[in-house]
Amino acid sequence: MKSQIFGDIRVDSITEFEFAVDPGWLFPGVTPEDVAKHEHWLGPRLVEPETRKLKLLSHAYLIRTRHQTILFDTCCGNDKEAPGTPWHRLRTPFIENLARAGVLPEQVDYVMCSHLHVDHFGWNTRLQNGKWVPTFPNARYLISKGEFEFWRNAIETGSTQPSRKQPWTESVLPVVEHGLATFVEDTHGFENEMPDEIRYMPLYGHTKHHCGLYLRSGSQDAIFSGDAIHHPIQLARPDFIHALDREAGIQVLRDLIARCIDTSTKLLPAHFPSPTAGRVVSESGHARFRFDAD
Repeated sequence: MKSQIFGDIRVDSITEFEFAVDPGWLFPGVTPEDVAKHEHWLGPRLVEPETRKLKLLSHAYLIRTRHQTILFDTCCGNDKEAPGTPWHRLRTPFIENLARAGVLPEQVDYVMCSHLHVDHFGWNTRLQNGKWVPTFPNARYLISKGEFEFWRNAIETGSTQPSRKQPWTESVLPVVEHGLATFVEDTHGFENEMPDEIRYMPLYGHTKHHCGLYLRSGSQDAIFSGDAIHHPIQLARPDFIHALDREAGIQVLRDLIARCIDTSTKLLPAHFPSPTAGRVVSESGHARFRFDAD
């Protein structure tokens, strides 16, 4: 993704890795045959021609304002145990890619994760001398209070999959124990000096307190959608959904499409393949995603 400029704000994508998954792994009940019906407009950028796997990207957004440096979502992380997933024991140059964009971990002021799933908080920590320590030692980690409490209770009571406990222990608790976590409401704003605005944007459904970001600088704006949408195929089929609350997730996605379609608002999703950023447009009566030029 080329740098996105919104007035005084610059946004860059910090790539972790590209991958492809079976459609049913991402969207329960969806088959390769379902994907084939949309292959003609999705094309090989978004679907593997032979397998009809859905192509995805793991990356973070680096947001630089006049006052602060923000990292939105921290991907999967290196050295994390996640058997059966694309992010098991990764060794990626994520930190090096961040440095190429001109930022060292020590220079990040805020870290914000859209939700507390393993592929969105992994780089909160890194392995150092056998211990998991905060990757961004000078940052405030802004965490939705409701999201944190939901997953803490689910893990403590055993009402979620046992596999969620280890990532929680490795990637979430260390930033809390080091005093770097700040628990905020789901409408929290952390840049609000005219003409700039950056605030949390509740997009519930994928998780209980899933939030994106809304950004505006002057007359230009963007929505960082997190996992409210995973893949462009969902513009045609909002019912292809991966959500804790299925009905809420579908409605949030429909509202997001209605909010963005044929407007100047940029959509910056969490997992769309490169070049990632673009706009929702109508083509012959259908919602489609128009990527920015490579």
